[in-house]
Amino acid sequence: MKPVLPGAVPAASLGQHSFAVDAAPESGPMRIALVAFHYAEYACHLALALARDHHVLLLLNAENAAAELVPTLRQQVSAAVEVHFIARRKLRDPLIALTAARVVGLVKRFCPDVVHVQESPEDYGVWPVLWLARHTPLVLTVHDVVAHSGADAERSRWRERFYLNKLRKRADRVVVHGERLRDQMLAITGWPPERVFSVMHGALGDPTDLAVSEPSGATLLFFGRMEAYKGLGVLLDALDLLRDEPAVHLVIAGRGSELQRFRGRIAGDPRIELIDHFISAEEIPGLFLRSAIVVLPYLDASQSGVAAIAFSYRRPVIASAVGGLPDVIRQGESGIRVPPSDPVALAAAIRQVCTDPALLRRLSAGAEELASGELSWRSIAQRTAAVYSTARAVPRGRARPS
Repeated sequence: MKPVLPGAVPAASLGQHSFAVDAAPESGPMRIALVAFHYAEYACHLALALARDHHVLLLLNAENAAAELVPTLRQQVSAAVEVHFIARRKLRDPLIALTAARVVGLVKRFCPDVVHVQESPEDYGVWPVLWLARHTPLVLTVHDVVAHSGADAERSRWRERFYLNKLRKRADRVVVHGERLRDQMLAITGWPPERVFSVMHGALGDPTDLAVSEPSGATLLFFGRMEAYKGLGVLLDALDLLRDEPAVHLVIAGRGSELQRFRGRIAGDPRIELIDHFISAEEIPGLFLRSAIVVLPYLDASQSGVAAIAFSYRRPVIASAVGGLPDVIRQGESGIRVPPSDPVALAAAIRQVCTDPALLRRLSAGAEELASGELSWRSIAQRTAAVYSTARAVPRGRARPS
């Protein structure tokens, strides 16, 4: 029997329909080039976990890294892997060619066994990746299989769609965050099942230096970009149904187009605290720690970085059962799922958790267990390394599915 790649997991633990990962181990640690011109925090946690067993090169967008990384995480990743911060360049920027050449040069000098890219339609990033994929196995993580409704879908330019299509076609293996998203990707593309893998989104945030308290009370947190797909109107309707629960306090933290639409309703409710600005990485821990429950009344979604942060701080989540959220919001274990666009069901779930301290403690324990187990970065890195092994087995020059 062939030995199994260290960290490889059987199909049963990847999900009922996942393609099995049972490839033979590579000869020694792999050399992995991680390219992440978006999702900097995600990429840093993955790089740190991979670096325990492999050699890692990490390329980040400088602006995205500045927005997402706390100083401790930046220091940790800089000490553990070779990391470079790349300036963002627009298409008409005269320096874009030099930046693209720098990306190619850094990766070629590293001599990777595999290039792993976090999908992002950046002008200065796509063409170097496509060129590198001619010679090196390419793994692509797709965070959003389809664009969110509202502003995200409306501002999707033809060039961005062209870039994403090119990247997806070129990739030897594609990673998505959950079995439901894998099924969606396969249905949209018609690709063979062995080309798409489900690897869950790891827990975000860094609670290691914080006293993570037991959640208590009835403070709700609605956090992130305030766009139409987030379902802010549904949440406000649910809050109206909770007038007989005066202890309920809602913190809305972030910025976006939906705030303008609902600003009057928000200002008129004394139970709502609005923090209307971009939330820095340093502010995030305090927001989650003073909340008891995180609410995600999304109208549509792929996965949620907000849920990934909530679990890291032992906060349960009440969320709509859309996209890949049911893969991590385990009913009665790490949170409560409700139908989308249903303020009555959302209000009932909020009331249930806020008035039952034992349930809140149980959900909090479930969130902690999920963050330290299945969503731990050690687990994510092992599963991702197994995907790299299958990508390396793909013959170079073989035509990808259209």
